[in-house]
Formats: sequence, C-alpha cells, structure tokens
Amino acid sequence: MSSNRSVRARFTSHDLFRCLAITAALSVGLAGAATAQEMTATRKAGRGLAGLTLGILELPGNMTQEWKNDGPLQGLTVGLAMGIVKVPARTLLGAYELVTAPFALPAGYEPLLAPEYSWQYFQASPGEVYGFSDRYLNAEMAAIRAIPGAQVERSGGALVVRFPGDLLFATGSSTLTPDARDRLARVAEALQYNPGTAVQVQGFTDATGTEAVNLALSAARAETVTRYLIQQGVDPTRLDAAGFGASRAIASNETAEGRALNRRVELQIRAGGVSAVR
Repeated sequence: MSSNRSVRARFTSHDLFRCLAITAALSVGLAGAATAQEMTATRKAGRGLAGLTLGILELPGNMTQEWKNDGPLQGLTVGLAMGIVKVPARTLLGAYELVTAPFALPAGYEPLLAPEYSWQYFQASPGEVYGFSDRYLNAEMAAIRAIPGAQVERSGGALVVRFPGDLLFATGSSTLTPDARDRLARVAEALQYNPGTAVQVQGFTDATGTEAVNLALSAARAETVTRYLIQQGVDPTRLDAAGFGASRAIASNETAEGRALNRRVELQIRAGGVSAVR
C-alpha cells in the first residue's frame, strides 16, 4: 500500500511539473505567434500566461536593467526592490489579462504595469522574443529608418523613434525647420500603415538653462511636432505630447557632444490602448 502511495505521489508531482512546463511553453509560443496588435485576445492570453508562469523574471530583469543603466550598486539595491514589488504585480496583471482575454478592456483602463512580456528585459536583438520574430510594426520601422537622421529601436514593447533636436529646430526655438517638415511628413505617412497605434511625442532638452525654461521648451517642441503630424493626416486621438526638459538624459551634459544628444524629440509608438510610457 505504501509503495502505491509513493508511485502515485511521484506521478502527481511529475504531472504538475509537466503542466507548468507546457503552460510556460504555450505562453512563449503565443507571444511568438501573435504578430497583430498587442490588445488582441491571443496577445492578451499570451501575456496572461506569461505573467502567471514567468513573472518571476521581473526580479533578475529589473536588477539587470538597473545594473546596465546605473551600475552594480543600483542593480543590487533599487533593481532588487523593484523586482520584489513587480513579481506579484506581474502575476496579478497576468491573471487579469488571461481572464479578460476575450473581452475588450474598460474605457480608460490603465494597468499597474504596462502589459508587456517580462522576458523583454533579456531580448537579444530588437523585434525578437526568445528567438521568435515579432513582425508587429516592422513596416513602420523600415519606413522610418529610411528617413535621414531618424534613429529607430524597439524598447519595452514600443517602437521608439528619436530625432536629434538640431534636425528639427533651431537652437532655443520651437518652430520646425523646412527639413524637419519633410522628415515628419514621412513619419506621418509611415504611421498610416497601422491606424490602431497610439503615439506619444516626447520633447527633451540638455541641462543648459533653468528647469522651468527647459520644461517649457521641450513641451512646446513636442506640441509643435504633434500639431504638424495632425496636419499631415494623423488622427489626433492617437497622439499625446509631453515635455520632460533635461530629465531622462541619455548622455552626459558635461560635454558638447552629450548635450547635443540630450536635445531630442522621441516618438513612442505602441498598440492602441497600451500606455506609451514604460
């Protein structure tokens, strides 16, 4: 009798492990197969399963990200703390997305975490998730990359388009140059490939000048770009503008080269209904 109970226990634990492995593999498979908009039922189900089975990746993922951005101390402290908080949050969000996969989300719904795959922290190359090619927004990426001066990358589930400020505006100005109008007209054309995407236009400055001046200038530039895209036929409901001044620097403000890099305009392109800011 005891021998039978032992065999039954071994089979039970084995079956449980096999079910978990199949569920994890299915979540990855759904992610790779879902090349349409991020809020489709298939995509939501994939993220839901991923959140439930692989949300633990938030812990090493946040540590890795903070380590890369700000060094090992930040990774082992802030990154660890962020991961500890995000693991249960990602799991709860996964359960919610799995349950609501067949249904439209309520109007104005803002998730605690942007609905994205936690393993994207470890993407080996843009547009690939664990070796699965994600063709979503690839047409837009190719069209925008052909625009002189445009820098395009995937980041956190978004397509990020970056223009150095000097390509769009004269120093201290929020008026588009003629060349800038040509570039943004081509961006507007590329945005028509997928009318369901949402776009946040973000303005940034270097650290020269006061915080108030920098915030005002960056906001004015983001608004100018947004208005021009609307003039070029982009639906205004898809667009949002924000100015961040000298915050979120991508280079040192101690050098002329670094300041030039920090003066920029970015467009974050995501599926409709997905927060544009990570």
